Amino acid sequence: MRWLFLFSNTLILFFNDYLNDKTEAPSDDPCYSYTVLDDPWRATDYQNDSVLMCDRNVNWFGWYRLFIHGQSAQMPNTCIDKYKCGTHAPLWLNGGHPKVEDGVVTRGVCGHWQNNCCYFNTTPIRVKACPGNYYVYEFVRPSICALAYCMLGTSTPPIQLSHQRPIHLVM
Repeated sequence: MRWLFLFSNTLILFFNDYLNDKTEAPSDDPCYSYTVLDDPWRATDYQNDSVLMCDRNVNWFGWYRLFIHGQSAQMPNTCIDKYKCGTHAPLWLNGGHPKVEDGVVTRGVCGHWQNNCCYFNTTPIRVKACPGNYYVYEFVRPSICALAYCMLGTSTPPIQLSHQRPIHLVM
């Protein structure tokens, strides 16, 4: 819907796309207002037994979009082996990711320990699927240390070719 106003010979055009109660203004929508979390040690293939990370020490605030080496990532929604993702008990999303039309959903978070994929059943988090095929997460502080949120992906940076030679096909 568009609104037109005329003040002192000045035409002012307002777009009123956000009056519908089901639509959030972009500044309120976590798909457009998030903090980037890009920690390669959170990758599912990362293991370092000498330094174990702890998300209990993080002051989580607001919504987060996950990246690994600049590539969009998401939380795993299946059990992750202990000592992966840079911690003792990696945290994974229990309940699966939502669809865009689901809006904001609450999901359980589990941590693998002592041969039990959900030994640590932590405080649930909120998740939203966003247009553009990515997710945002509202993380909470885990109840104990040596728990850290995990990301699907690889901890090694992608290979970047500095020079590409054109391929010429002769037929």
